[in-house]
Amino acid sequence: MTSPPAPAFESWARIDAWLAANAPASMARLRPGAEPAALAAAEQALGMPLPADLAASLACHDGSDPGSGVLPFRVDLLSAEGLAEQWELWNAVSTEFDEGEEPWGMIAGQRHWHRLWVPVTIFQGDLECLDMRPGPGQGRMGVVPHDAPANFDGSSAWPSLGTYLEAFADVLTTGRMPDPPPFDRPHATPTGELSWG
Repeated sequence: MTSPPAPAFESWARIDAWLAANAPASMARLRPGAEPAALAAAEQALGMPLPADLAASLACHDGSDPGSGVLPFRVDLLSAEGLAEQWELWNAVSTEFDEGEEPWGMIAGQRHWHRLWVPVTIFQGDLECLDMRPGPGQGRMGVVPHDAPANFDGSSAWPSLGTYLEAFADVLTTGRMPDPPPFDRPHATPTGELSWG
């Protein structure tokens, strides 16, 4: 049985300390923590509480600057407002196009979008989301492409946001990479930026 991941604020504290010492230019692209009012507004938009680890993460950093390159695969961390906007957009598109033989919410017979998926990151229209559907997989983090079925079970999926943040902190501070490696090895550039690969 695996132990639960460290709390999000502990992982972010490790990440922030490493970035401040080694990649200050990247550290500057992470936004300050979200105010409680911003978290409450996101919850109101979603019509449900934010997952606890996501709320804790947003309290540390309310997103990142567009194109920041801080996170693996150059995804941008969504703010509380940004995740609500993406959730509303995907729901609106799903509602508009869920007609015909195969609704927009399905691709090749597989689920493409669900209202209980909460966006965390974005890259070129693709999302990483937390799956909040009831069941044993609740809270897992997976990829929701704009043009392909969602994947919460593949090599790019995580048991939780907390697990993802802890792995991110581990690879920066200890060099320890999960097996199999979920992302490229990071390094700091001479200009103070974090680069992956």
